[in-house]
Amino acid sequence: MSQSTSPSQATVTPGVVTVSRFVTADGKTFQDYVEYVDREDAKREGEAHQKMFSLYQDYMGDAEKTSSLFTEHSNGLKENEKKDLKKMFQLAQKNKSIMWQDVITFDNDWLAEHGVYDPRTRTVDETKLMDVTRLAMKEMLKREKLEHTAVWSGAIHYNTDNLHIHVATVEPFPTRDRGKRKQKTLDAMKGKVVQNIMDRGQEQKQINDLIRKNMVAKKKEDSTFTWCNRELKPLFQFIYKRLPEDKRQWQYSYNTLRPLRPHL
Repeated sequence: MSQSTSPSQATVTPGVVTVSRFVTADGKTFQDYVEYVDREDAKREGEAHQKMFSLYQDYMGDAEKTSSLFTEHSNGLKENEKKDLKKMFQLAQKNKSIMWQDVITFDNDWLAEHGVYDPRTRTVDETKLMDVTRLAMKEMLKREKLEHTAVWSGAIHYNTDNLHIHVATVEPFPTRDRGKRKQKTLDAMKGKVVQNIMDRGQEQKQINDLIRKNMVAKKKEDSTFTWCNRELKPLFQFIYKRLPEDKRQWQYSYNTLRPLRPHL
């Protein structure tokens, strides 16, 4: 197979842009990724990942920070897991696998609207973004009949205006030479991202309503919290006493509520 890099395929909706391409096993991009997988120096790791996805520079800008690699099963790989992942990518390269590359780009304001990003503290719910990526990848792999043969890894990149998730997918034992994926597949993949983040926003709205309206209303109606549910009363008292004084922070996504989240 001759060395090649495919033209990128872009899918755009408000708040989310996805760009996809594929590269062949004998391309430098593939080799760069294999070498990147077990990099220990975080700065070099971020620079390497940025370089590999340079095709998407128009969407990305300069990354300020890069998360650790995550996969289908792990939010942060240990050293032995990195080495195992690298071996899988090396095997895929040796066996002439295609590498599929996807970049999911978010508008930070849109993420904030749906409770995933806090612009005040500039913090993001990485776990949510990783889980959303897993759902999107599961959909893509299923539609392309790669769910039993493919391995993927991803990383979250930060900059001022847009968060990005980069994902690379290979087959250690290739089942196809064709790299191009159906546009319907890529649309469905992005749809999973949008749908699950918007669902999260709705869930958080319900929680916020509970915190800001129901609890406060009950408190005003009955300062002793004389509710019929004796099990719920201590929990609500516990939470209410620990809410921040600034009611603008009574939002589930705010870091000031992080200690209370297990109780909500």
